[in-house]
Amino acid sequence: MDVTPTPLPRKQNQRNYYRILFVQPDAPMEIVQASYRTIMQKLKAHPDLGGDTWNASIINEAYQTLIDPNRRIHYDQSLFADHGINKLGLQSTANRESGSADDDSTGGHWEEFTPQQL
Repeated sequence: MDVTPTPLPRKQNQRNYYRILFVQPDAPMEIVQASYRTIMQKLKAHPDLGGDTWNASIINEAYQTLIDPNRRIHYDQSLFADHGINKLGLQSTANRESGSADDDSTGGHWEEFTPQQL
């Protein structure tokens, strides 16, 4: 009997811009900008400072997405669609700009984590 495995559905391979810029997903714009400048100047990722052009283009792509509020909202929705970002304890995008904490159904208190079966 020939049993062929069913292929798993493929997820789109998407870069994680937060990891590229070494910032948290709830980081404010000032932190994103500071991290970008540090990477490009002090870590010499800029091509004029001896960095690789391809790496610099990826860093610029990440920066341009995370610094623009509209692009960041769409990026967050696509990146965290399966994870429920607010359940991870991260600030929502609206609260990120205002600097206030995310007050959802928990009243601002932490809930006990219970893992779910996959």
